[in-house]
Amino acid sequence: MNLNVRLISVSLLIPLLLTGCSSSQTVVESSEQVQLLNAPTTCELPDVIKTFNDSIAGSKYVPTDWQPSPGTDLAAAIDAGGIACTYGIQVAEVGGTIMWAPNKDGLWDQRVELWSASTYEKFDIAGINEDDAYILQDDVTGADGAQIWQINLLISGVWIQIGASFIQTMEEATPFIQASINALENSD
Repeated sequence: MNLNVRLISVSLLIPLLLTGCSSSQTVVESSEQVQLLNAPTTCELPDVIKTFNDSIAGSKYVPTDWQPSPGTDLAAAIDAGGIACTYGIQVAEVGGTIMWAPNKDGLWDQRVELWSASTYEKFDIAGINEDDAYILQDDVTGADGAQIWQINLLISGVWIQIGASFIQTMEEATPFIQASINALENSD
């Protein structure tokens, strides 16, 4: 009788142990996938510069003394401790700007509210595991008459904005999106 009680106890215990193991494994996998990253701290990013140079030969990082207007994406990114970097050919006035900023104090949600009230559209970037993205693309022109293309994405706790007048399609944008994500730094 004592042996039967032990067999029943062990047979009840095994499923509990297996369930317990699978649950803790899921938690570990989930916490590994949620690793937050940091915005880069410099604009001298070889992969980003190469990506611009591949599209516009002669491109380089263009140091810029930013003086953003209040309420703009640029001001919000810089105020949050982010950076904005322009790449291209300065004398030809061709290139683009990438901003990286930490998503803190509800920054992303504040920007989404503004984008949603204008001509930005929610967007899913194929092949990228972003948390959220908004795009400005359909024949929007700036004050100088040049077409504007811009995408904002949130990934691993960082807001990335890529804007360029020479980008017209997602196919053209994909290398810039990937290079901007590759520039993110681990938060060790």
